[in-house]
Amino acid sequence: MIESHQKLTVTELFNNSYQIPIYQRNFSWTYNEIEQLIQDIDDACIEQKEHYYIGTLVVDSNYNIIDGQQRATALVMIALALQNEYSQTILNQIPILFNGRKGSNYTLNIMLERKMVDESNEISRGYNNVKSILKLVDDKIAFTNYFLNRVIIFQSILPKHLDLNLYFERFNSRGKQLEAHEVIKAQMMSKLDERTSLKFAKIWDACSEFDKPVVLYFKKKSKYTDTNCEREIIFPTENVGYYSFRHIFRIGLSQNFDEIEINSENKQTLMEYIETNHDSAKTATDIAFEEDINYRTIINFETFLYYVYYLTTGTTDLEKIQLDDKKLLKTFEEKLQANNAKEFVMSFAYNMLQMKFIFDNFIIRSSLETRSDGRRQEGEWFLQKVYREDVNQKHRGHRYVQYRFDKNTFSQYNKEILMLQSMFAVTFSSNRDSRWLFEIVQFLYHHIDDLHQDDFAKVFFEMLETMAISYAKSRVFTDDSFSKIKSYQEGISIYAFNLIDYILWKNRERLKEHYFDTNHFNFSYRRSIEHWYPQHPTENLGKIRLEDEFLHSIGNLAIITDGQNSKFSNLSPQSKYNEWKRIFSRQSLKLQWMAKVTDKRTKEGHDWNKKDISEFASIIEKEMIAFINSK
Repeated sequence: MIESHQKLTVTELFNNSYQIPIYQRNFSWTYNEIEQLIQDIDDACIEQKEHYYIGTLVVDSNYNIIDGQQRATALVMIALALQNEYSQTILNQIPILFNGRKGSNYTLNIMLERKMVDESNEISRGYNNVKSILKLVDDKIAFTNYFLNRVIIFQSILPKHLDLNLYFERFNSRGKQLEAHEVIKAQMMSKLDERTSLKFAKIWDACSEFDKPVVLYFKKKSKYTDTNCEREIIFPTENVGYYSFRHIFRIGLSQNFDEIEINSENKQTLMEYIETNHDSAKTATDIAFEEDINYRTIINFETFLYYVYYLTTGTTDLEKIQLDDKKLLKTFEEKLQANNAKEFVMSFAYNMLQMKFIFDNFIIRSSLETRSDGRRQEGEWFLQKVYREDVNQKHRGHRYVQYRFDKNTFSQYNKEILMLQSMFAVTFSSNRDSRWLFEIVQFLYHHIDDLHQDDFAKVFFEMLETMAISYAKSRVFTDDSFSKIKSYQEGISIYAFNLIDYILWKNRERLKEHYFDTNHFNFSYRRSIEHWYPQHPTENLGKIRLEDEFLHSIGNLAIITDGQNSKFSNLSPQSKYNEWKRIFSRQSLKLQWMAKVTDKRTKEGHDWNKKDISEFASIIEKEMIAFINSK
């Protein structure tokens, strides 16, 4: 059986025979479009990228090209120019035939025979453009090898019953590099029948809108008395009060897949879902709460796909998990080529929707704007969930269904859970370095039936603190005795400082006299390690330099932003205190403590010194060890 979606190299493409229907326009790419294509391929070759994905070729069951003929023709012209001008053996026949355009076919065959082309038409002009552009390629042999074996085009064979005229109206040859997630989506859809693929596409598109709650993309009922729509069916709730509902987080998709609504049953809808995202399920009452959902997530959609993949395949060993976006296609390849690919795709769809729903409600986000009511500042972390509250908009009128997004996820431990997640987020900030988040997501996935219970908050909080300790052991301490924190010279990590800040924040009531402000403390991207007593003093500090055991001790170190480090790193502790006095309330809690000690010593007529450093290091180690031993 011929696969309906295939990944072809250019060599494999040239081994087939295609026809271009008469209703297709002739070759129309200009010099600029051809130049961009050749440049992109050459750049990928020079950078030694594993593959360059040129896009999609859509054909019917008789290999009539429905979409992609411009790029297919361009590939043939490049091959002919390499063969004729640089003695590369590539083609022994022309793999494309223009129906009803004898002149185009004649010109291509003349080129194949390496004869002079007398005619001036679209094909000859395009060929001459290719020749001119190829002169700019330095290594023709390397380019040819890469062009033939590493440039990939995805071939989709459409079902016989599809209305091709409607399809062609929907598509244009874009000639641009496909994103990896677009390729995976197309590959997965190819494993399903048309109707199922429409529903799959709706799930995919809803989940790919990563900075919006997924429930918004599924139609809700309007009134309390109405029959449940897909949102109520797929994302079930339980009544917890007077027309107030909370979600049960195990989605009802597997038994209600047919309830997913698609725009229509016509053939055109498939094309719309391949190429576009839909938010028609958003209602006026949803949009009214846009201020509550204007946020940024801590990973991107590609990384989320990795998470879903590993959950679907049952991969639990964190050492086997890699999150390199350049390897995304390769990761999915084996599963999508297996005999049970359809079953994998359906399981993946279920898990993707399930995990996006969990992600929306249990993973922190950062606000993109300051709320008009002052409840949230731009850049502030928050952890909130969706809930349903049906309201009566006028006396004795109908109750209208509304979904809101302004309630904390947990009534207890919400702040602690937010602080722990944000501590990890600012430490391991790249998508590639987010195994910590997969560990959390995996935990939530395996506790799916407990997520809506009130006592789950404590379970989740305890898990996060235990995880924080497990991450500390190799990153914070000098050895397995867990008694001495690493010095600057021993490679102390940013994680150590953020964990210290969490411990100091957790004990803020007991230690509040040492801080300027704990109410507004939050974890931010402080990536630079500051020596409070400087390594290279620029002022008369009485001593040129402290001994390394004090200078590089945890008692003399803090984390700040890069800009602060470059501006103040060589000033004395008292000068730094004076410069930063007005902004200490926004600094690391550890740094706040050091600054208060410095100010106290100055008022006593002393400077920040070795004794202060040793005492503070001892305090920090004591607090750290007490936290670790608490679990």
